[in-house]
Amino acid sequence: MEKFCQSCGMPLTKENLAAGSKMYCNMCYENGKFIEPDITLEEMKARGIKGIEDGNDGVIKKFFIKASYPMMLKKLKRWN
Repeated sequence: MEKFCQSCGMPLTKENLAAGSKMYCNMCYENGKFIEPDITLEEMKARGIKGIEDGNDGVIKKFFIKASYPMMLKKLKRWN
């Protein structure tokens, strides 16, 4: 299993791993295909930033995660 979803970058756990996949979370992938096949990198980046902002992490941790997220997202298998 990959450490992060190779579409959105969310940390993968047993609970959020898409059925039949070792690389994608259940919010990105279902029944052998992407839930939103036409989403752009920029749209995914905006969605991820919003998720980080809405999360329970502290302000400093959120700052660093948001700063590194766009670079990390570009390296994921879906976007290469």
